[in-house]
Amino acid sequence: MSMKKITTVLKNKKNKRFLISSHQNLEGDAIGSMLALAELLEYLGKKVFLVGPERIPETYRFLPKINRIRYLNSSNKVIDYDVACIVDCTSLDRLGSISKAIYLTRPILNIDHHISNAHFGSVNWIAPKISCSGEQIYHLFKDMKVPINERAALYMYIAILTDTGSFRYSNTTAKTHEIIAELMQKRIDVTDIYRKIYERAQRSHITLLTDVLSTLDISRDGKIAWIKITKSMLKTHKAKLGTTQDFVNFPRSIDGVKIALAFREIANNTIKVSFRSNERVDVNKLAKKFRGGGHRSASGCTMKGAIEEVEKAVLNEAKKHLKESKNG
Repeated sequence: MSMKKITTVLKNKKNKRFLISSHQNLEGDAIGSMLALAELLEYLGKKVFLVGPERIPETYRFLPKINRIRYLNSSNKVIDYDVACIVDCTSLDRLGSISKAIYLTRPILNIDHHISNAHFGSVNWIAPKISCSGEQIYHLFKDMKVPINERAALYMYIAILTDTGSFRYSNTTAKTHEIIAELMQKRIDVTDIYRKIYERAQRSHITLLTDVLSTLDISRDGKIAWIKITKSMLKTHKAKLGTTQDFVNFPRSIDGVKIALAFREIANNTIKVSFRSNERVDVNKLAKKFRGGGHRSASGCTMKGAIEEVEKAVLNEAKKHLKESKNG
């Protein structure tokens, strides 16, 4: 099993210095998994370097020791390490600035739960049936018989909470709830965590949302719904792109919608497309047509072009995809 190969590398006494990182657009699973894995490695007596491709979103700044995740850009010094641990990331391309710090001649541990993972590691543990990478890190703790302290429990709880949509998504299993029950024994204040992550919206976030929802469009048959977020909107409302990740859930919640889309302008002629669906429509296959991927019901891709051009191209493929789907 790939997990066993991962633990062998982690325990190897020759491997003393570990770099831990994850994908661009850091969110709860990526951040929680990185921090929890750091706790595990430090228990084993390893030196750990946590680096991110951008600064930590404000939402997660309440986490203990969050500042140890260092933003790595071109001006930072190169980090010397023995093994790189990449969590919750489908490909090296998604590492952004971190990709320049990865030595391809040194071991890369690829720990991920996305079915679209490119298997870029020296050792790959890809587990699509596990809810999130945070849950994978939990299994590492158990397999290696490393005690879970309060911080590690908090980190893994947040990873699982956010990636399961507060336990609403189809990736939530009975095992997921068993793990959560164990983690909660470490004095985790679940009410406070939920409030800090989901109920601390800035005024700019709400005013931006009203603007974004005004772009809502629905196909004639009511099966596809989409929204747009432009750079000018962000500037007008003085909002950050990272606060818009969940906006796609609004068109997704419309009765009868099979595919929901969000077109986010992340740079000039660069559009991030988020795909969401009910369980019956596989949007991972749709995202793959644009060199993206993710999960069956939640995927994404990045495309070049004006937002109107990207919108037209994706909608055409989405309509075809629904026709080809037995559940469309």
